[in-house]
Amino acid sequence: MHQNTPVYLGRYRDIIDRKGEEAVKSKETLMAATGSDEIFYVPFEWTNPAAKLVVVGITPGPNQMELAYRTASSKIKVGLDDEGILKAAKIHGAFGSPTMRPNLVKMMNHFGFADLFGIDTVDDFWGKNADIFLGTSVVPHAAFRRGKPFAGSFEDIMKSLVFSKCFHSDFITSLKDIPDTARFVALGETPLSALAWCVRQGHLKDEQVLGAFAHPSTSGGSAVDAYLGIKTTFDPRDPVKGRVDRLRMFYDRMRQSVEVLKSHHSADAQSG
Repeated sequence: MHQNTPVYLGRYRDIIDRKGEEAVKSKETLMAATGSDEIFYVPFEWTNPAAKLVVVGITPGPNQMELAYRTASSKIKVGLDDEGILKAAKIHGAFGSPTMRPNLVKMMNHFGFADLFGIDTVDDFWGKNADIFLGTSVVPHAAFRRGKPFAGSFEDIMKSLVFSKCFHSDFITSLKDIPDTARFVALGETPLSALAWCVRQGHLKDEQVLGAFAHPSTSGGSAVDAYLGIKTTFDPRDPVKGRVDRLRMFYDRMRQSVEVLKSHHSADAQSG
């Protein structure tokens, strides 16, 4: 594989081949740990050199891990090379689970991403147009804190020895493998803060970052509907109630970014 992003599959191929999903979050797939912070291997090293849309989460969750391990195990058994194994695991595992994809598709459809990126339907990002899509995370291998999936801030990531190391060595490095014309969408505030940091440090151009969606997990309750303005009244006990203004601010930025990108496409079409 010719890419800047480090590839670790060779270390974990045998355990994934033997145990498949059972190797998820096992001692054999622990990459690094310090204090209560742990990083577990996920076969997500493949980066897409033709990506037009890059969706960025915080870190792979349990469902993504299981889907990635299951896919990698099946591809190892049929003799695919490293690139084929990792490409399949990334395409099938990154935000493709039933806990993530429906709400992600809902938001993409709302903003007209199919037309924006020249495809028939947004579902094709996981199908015939997977060649222009990349799902990734600020901490690309699975981050856990005190045994639970990490869901903290970007500041928390930078303060953690193992999380920040993974961010720099695996996420930042991967940006060199992605076209500078690709557009980035953050899934929530933590990835948006990370992308803003990347812009300030010169790793990305400001116009590459479209903004943020609400986090699409179905466990996030009414966040997506609040983000889209579909839901405007909330139970006082709903944790989303206190984040509505922030979610709507993210929505407004995304809407503006999409309109700018559409105008650029129109200008290009007219000049062509």
